[in-house]
Amino acid sequence: MSFYAVYAADVEDAARALAHRVWRRKSGAIWFGLLFAGTVWLALRLAEISLTVGLPPSLQVTPGTLLFLAFFGMLAKGAVDAYHRAIRPESLVFLLAQPMRRESVALGKFFTVLWTNLAFLAGALALATVFVASGMDVPLPWEFGAGLVLAVVAGLASGFALAVLGSLSTWRRKAAGLASYAPVIGLAYVALLAANPTVRDAFLAVAVLLPLSLLGVLGSARFLLEAWNNQTAGRRRVGEPRSYVRLPDPQMDALVNLELKTMVRKRQVLLSLATTVVVGIALVSTYAVVGPPVGLDPRFASLFYPIIVAAGVYVVAATQLTVPGMAALGKELDRLWILKSHPVPGRTVYSAKAAAILFLAPSLLVAVALPLPLVAGFRWEVVAYLLATSVAVTFGLVALGLYVGGRSPNFDPNTQGLPDSIAMYNVFRAALFVAFVLFAALVPLYQADRALGILGAILVADLAALSVVIVSVGATRRYDLLEA
Repeated sequence: MSFYAVYAADVEDAARALAHRVWRRKSGAIWFGLLFAGTVWLALRLAEISLTVGLPPSLQVTPGTLLFLAFFGMLAKGAVDAYHRAIRPESLVFLLAQPMRRESVALGKFFTVLWTNLAFLAGALALATVFVASGMDVPLPWEFGAGLVLAVVAGLASGFALAVLGSLSTWRRKAAGLASYAPVIGLAYVALLAANPTVRDAFLAVAVLLPLSLLGVLGSARFLLEAWNNQTAGRRRVGEPRSYVRLPDPQMDALVNLELKTMVRKRQVLLSLATTVVVGIALVSTYAVVGPPVGLDPRFASLFYPIIVAAGVYVVAATQLTVPGMAALGKELDRLWILKSHPVPGRTVYSAKAAAILFLAPSLLVAVALPLPLVAGFRWEVVAYLLATSVAVTFGLVALGLYVGGRSPNFDPNTQGLPDSIAMYNVFRAALFVAFVLFAALVPLYQADRALGILGAILVADLAALSVVIVSVGATRRYDLLEA
């Protein structure tokens, strides 16, 4: 039962920290509850409308599709959680040095990840039951509810295993480890998507998938020490240090290069680029599978794929730009005194952090905002408008992350400087609102006059860039008041 000791210690620590934050910010917890309930209601309402109106055959969503999306989404979430809780933390050395089996450490960390995510799922299912009982006409058979729980658990277990196998010491070992787990994901795709199963068959499929995923957690546990050593050691280069950028201000140049080197050493750049490319491929694959939106109302058919592109830009910008902005100061942890002890103005420090985050922004435009419009044959003015609004969203979400990270930095080493789950959810909801406004605000102007709409989108992008500067100045004041 040593795994339970690891799990209990993690849960107790997380519950204590969460209770402290809720007590300190009661309004934030209330706002989180309202947003969470609103999200569940909106999802059920959209499902009710789609069942009432009907969708074209190319856009039909089956129970197997929903369960596969839940599995794949939790796979990504489980990989991120495992990376931050079981692979990246330097404090894991205390557990790895104990006389306990690696399987116990891996299971303890996995159950911590499982407990956190199942708590959200339980709340969502409880709210869905209340909304359906109050008159919302959405069928929720028990097989789908049970299959959803199993798909979430299987996805989290698969993500945990992939995070460990993808962190091994050499590229050859990484490739071999990930390839050895590929049949499990292939089985999920075939059983839940390709076979187009009924609700009951989809439930049976995830019931078979679950034990295979849990075996993946146990199988990857033997590589946990190697993965942890590889991730915490970082990359060591011999010879003259290489600069990634050249800036006229020597202080700014040194800080930006320091931030970029830290991101490269911690594989943050690689993970961000990989995530961005995967989202871009997913958008193009959507067009390849669905094709032209035949059967939709002509008023909405022209907006279908631009909305898909906007959703992809939001996902990448929120996860790869807003999240690093929230952790810009908190990730320093006990190393903050190093920055504070140097004769470097706070504005230079925060400007360097913002510049390093924006260093990843061009990949978002190249890999997410462009491929689908080019493959689908969008008109050049539509591509120009999407690019301009994507730039605006990029700057806007960077500004949002820097604002949250400067206003409420979190120096908890267990989260690597990231805010707690409630704050993170609230920020993602705020990011969704900001992205929607920046994408949709000038659509009426664009429809009336395309050239004027594109110029307006460029102006909004300039204002969003200005907001990054303003937020950095405001965060600088709070940085200067911190004591190392």
